[in-house]
Amino acid sequence: MKKHHLRALTATFGITGLALVATGCASSSASGEDYPTKPVTFLMPYAAGGPSDTTARAYGACLGESLGGSFVVENKDSGAGAVAMQDLASAKPDGYTVGLSTNGPLVLNPMSNELAYSKDDFRALGTMAEIPTMIAVPAGSPYTDAEALFEAAKDKPGEITIGVPGATSSLAIELQRLQKETGIEFSMVPTSGSAEIITNLLGGHIDAAFVNDHVDVEAQVKAGKIVPLAAAGEERSEAYPEIPTAQEAGYDLVTTSVYGLFAPKDLPDEIATGLEGALETCNQDPKVIEQIGDRFVPDTFSTGEETAAVFQEMHTRYEPLLGK
Repeated sequence: MKKHHLRALTATFGITGLALVATGCASSSASGEDYPTKPVTFLMPYAAGGPSDTTARAYGACLGESLGGSFVVENKDSGAGAVAMQDLASAKPDGYTVGLSTNGPLVLNPMSNELAYSKDDFRALGTMAEIPTMIAVPAGSPYTDAEALFEAAKDKPGEITIGVPGATSSLAIELQRLQKETGIEFSMVPTSGSAEIITNLLGGHIDAAFVNDHVDVEAQVKAGKIVPLAAAGEERSEAYPEIPTAQEAGYDLVTTSVYGLFAPKDLPDEIATGLEGALETCNQDPKVIEQIGDRFVPDTFSTGEETAAVFQEMHTRYEPLLGK
């Protein structure tokens, strides 16, 4: 089966530069030979539950085993992930604070708000997972395909509610971009993450969702409780090959949630090299793949430099919409 890979994404966006730090401060006196000698805090900018939390915990456990230590996941979902990223940016660059991030907390939040950090305050260490996205509705919805949903939003501006994982997530911003370009107007309902979106969708509190296509969503689809209408991308979902893409329905809706591992920007090279190597090992670990889902863990590991490039291109994509 064909998977999405960062190399393909970078080719699509056209790499022009690396704004995130992918090389560290080699002059530091810190040594990676005996790292880690104490627990490592693994910051998570989203609430417990959902694909990002699963990814952090799967890789955290594996990194601990690989490096002979422990990685303790700490969920900090305040400020749409900004609190966790601020803590990571200001942490001592000694390898004892790392964090998962996606485009929202790392790239989009600083562009949308006056924050004390920017994407340049972090060093990318590699990619852990790539999660495709979809438009979905609850079972029994009057909208049986993507065209019907989008036409209803066009005919009734602001009346059709759609859940998104955070007001400044890449999904929310991509939907804003689409609305601006097409004149469609949904009433967007930001949540703390994918787990809350599923709850709202199943409870009938929202009409639709623009959500990460992960194992929890897939379970609800198989149970007949959630109905996918469109895959947000250029290719149909591996799990639902019969479901058209949003582009096939006539709407340019493209995004993939990339989960990268990051550290403060001045992390010494020797520690970064060790972490990146362990991350690559975990990328092929059967337990990690089983927990996250085979189709969400890339077949080929993307390095810190490659990961930084993709986040930079996401910045370039959305700067016209959010740039100050």
